[in-house]
Amino acid sequence: MSSSDSSPSARRDGSSSSRPHTASGDETWLSTAELAARLKIPVKTLATWASSGRGPRYARMGRYRRYRLGDVRAWEDQRFADGGGSP
Repeated sequence: MSSSDSSPSARRDGSSSSRPHTASGDETWLSTAELAARLKIPVKTLATWASSGRGPRYARMGRYRRYRLGDVRAWEDQRFADGGGSP
């Protein structure tokens, strides 16, 4: 057993459990809590948006919703384009 195997946060795939899963670039998957922190909104707001068909696109992975960073960025850009306020 190597020293990296004994780390409490080490996973079988070698990634840390405290980081979002990264495939490459915009294919990073965010948890609901990570997205809520990014947007500075309550987790419950994301649940409400998901149940009413609003908010960023997500995928179900078991009972969990996961948000692909590329989809989140596209949704944010669209909100910015549709938003109010002065440029």
